[in-house]
Amino acid sequence: MNNRISRRELFKGIGLGTIGLGFGVSVFDSIYQYAYATTEEEKHALLMKGTVNFMGFTAKEITPNNEFYITSYSSKVPDVSPAAFRLRVEGLVEKPYTLSLSEIEAMKDKTEFVTLECIGNPVGGDAIGNALWDGVTLRKIIEKAIPRPGISKTVFYAEDGYSDSIPYQLSLSEDVFLAFRMNGAALPKEHGHPLRAIVPGIYGMKNVKWLSKIELVNFDYKGYWERKGWSDEAVMPIRSQILMPMSGKEIPFGNYVIGGIAFAGRFGVSKVQVSLDDGDTWKDAQMKEPLSKWSWVLWSYDWNPSKEGKYTIKVRGTDKSGKIQESGSLFARTFPDGDKGIHSVDVRVTKE
Repeated sequence: MNNRISRRELFKGIGLGTIGLGFGVSVFDSIYQYAYATTEEEKHALLMKGTVNFMGFTAKEITPNNEFYITSYSSKVPDVSPAAFRLRVEGLVEKPYTLSLSEIEAMKDKTEFVTLECIGNPVGGDAIGNALWDGVTLRKIIEKAIPRPGISKTVFYAEDGYSDSIPYQLSLSEDVFLAFRMNGAALPKEHGHPLRAIVPGIYGMKNVKWLSKIELVNFDYKGYWERKGWSDEAVMPIRSQILMPMSGKEIPFGNYVIGGIAFAGRFGVSKVQVSLDDGDTWKDAQMKEPLSKWSWVLWSYDWNPSKEGKYTIKVRGTDKSGKIQESGSLFARTFPDGDKGIHSVDVRVTKE
């Protein structure tokens, strides 16, 4: 009996629908092969073939683990033994309990592409990445403890002393989960090994690494960064970024492809627009289908400048609720709820 599913069935099963069937040997082929790789080394190598060419714009749609941004509360990285690891679930529950890593892995029900970003990432910054995460839905972990009435927050505690919380109702969403694998490999130490929270559409501060305890409480728990004035909601807004060209680049006269990424948190990206005249007018860019509803999108714009000289290129996005990315300077403040600026680059078009 042949139990091997088709590419189309696989993509549908992990939320990709029927996309990716026209991109040749690309990230989608890697994902398909990943499902049937026989060793963890093979799986990791296949996922790292995540570089795709979209309308002339070449980019890494999946961020390799060793290139994924790292932001931590402490300079010390916890060294947690997988064999000794225990996750405690307690608070307003009928049956507090603990889980080993192997028990958590046996509960796996989630494989999802999710883009994470640091709330302090400036306009055009690189503290953002997109990865494929494997784990178990937080709801499954919580329900096993039999929650009591009146819970308002779910609190995450980390091995390094860090903590943060999310609304209890959000923690019951099928989208929120605990991850133990990243891009086909065991969760790297720097990214929270052996277990971390993944809260899609919410800034990284809520995606607590080195998870050791989950507590359900009936009060408004404030985490480390919230006590310093940062946003408690930490919802990621619509934003976009130019990856090609880089600012200061000289571009030869003729056709040139501008490209980048866009992300809109909970709502998804509906449109990306490019301005070639410092924001006076805007033109629609082409968008590639995202790997999931929680993944950034690649975009490209085919530019054929009519004359030489200096140009300021800007990009803005619109989310599916109709909200257009706010304008602001390159040096817009990230405090307290993330930057609000529009990314721009200055280039010069010259004849060869």
